[in-house]
Amino acid sequence: MSQGVLDNVGIEPEVERIGKYKSAGDLLTSKTMSEENCEMLTALLDNVYENWLDKVSSAKGKTREDLENFINQGVYQVEKLKEEGWITNISYDDEVISMLRERLGLHKDEQIPMVDYSEYSRVRKWTLGLSGGEDQIAVIRASGSISRIQSPFSDSSSDIIEDEFIEKIRSVRESKRYKAAIIRIDSPGGDALASDLMWREIKLLAASKPVIASMSDVAASGGYYMAMAAGTIVAENLTLTGSIGVVTGRFNLGKLYGKIGFNKEIISRGKYAELHAAEQRPLRSDEAELLAKYAQHAYTQFRNKAAFSRSMPVDKMEEVAQGRIWTGKDAASRGLVDAIGGLSRVVAIAKLKANIPQDR
Repeated sequence: MSQGVLDNVGIEPEVERIGKYKSAGDLLTSKTMSEENCEMLTALLDNVYENWLDKVSSAKGKTREDLENFINQGVYQVEKLKEEGWITNISYDDEVISMLRERLGLHKDEQIPMVDYSEYSRVRKWTLGLSGGEDQIAVIRASGSISRIQSPFSDSSSDIIEDEFIEKIRSVRESKRYKAAIIRIDSPGGDALASDLMWREIKLLAASKPVIASMSDVAASGGYYMAMAAGTIVAENLTLTGSIGVVTGRFNLGKLYGKIGFNKEIISRGKYAELHAAEQRPLRSDEAELLAKYAQHAYTQFRNKAAFSRSMPVDKMEEVAQGRIWTGKDAASRGLVDAIGGLSRVVAIAKLKANIPQDR
């Protein structure tokens, strides 16, 4: 929490948030965690912890009590880990290489075939059950923060740029080659207008062919906004999603400017022309009211579109919205996503909806 730091340097955040769980602004405006944020993060941590217990228990044949005792040891001796069956062996890297040679039936002087990370990380069609041919499924990647324009300070591959993404969506929509589309989302959100414009294009695409949203690690806020335009939403068990809420604001730098001897004066026309330009002073009461109205309007639009897309009454959506982040598992039980699974399951769903045989 950085409020104390900002106070010391003379920066005052003026934040408007809609949704009691929408905690992004809290990092700037509070010195302690809110009760709602603590509740949400505790629930998320419990989900991750329970999932870990289930997976390791199944893989290692251990009881929950064994696992919790293991965790609470804190410091581990590798010899004991091997003895108790937590790890398979203890080896140096050269010993691992020797073991691989033996398994591959290679002589000592023969090279082990290696694949570098960039090659390994590429998604190949056959690994997803896609074999090409006439009937193709488009996989459109949406990874990073959502922005209307490319920031000069960020890598072009680290953001979802609105016009670039929309161009891809339109290309798939206009192509007869693609019988369905998968939007692979890994985004915490970002610009509200960009999210809405991309939502519209995905909605138009979904009107012409099956569209499935596949959630990766994160599909929250604007990331969920994009997903809800698809006909079907599939998340991983531990995907972080939801966060149907709004946070906006600006910084009042008046005290900081005073400390460093900087003076800013503005000549303007129009009652609200200085809303985002006059950072040397606090917001006037009417400016703060306007900002609050904008945030409330954006939230209402987001929540209502989410309710419509999920065929859920608005008051029911309000219960699961309010800026709260859910794991994929919890989101599924609350109607925010349709199914749990990875890309392979998403491809199977896309084939089914596009009437493409599963073996193609």
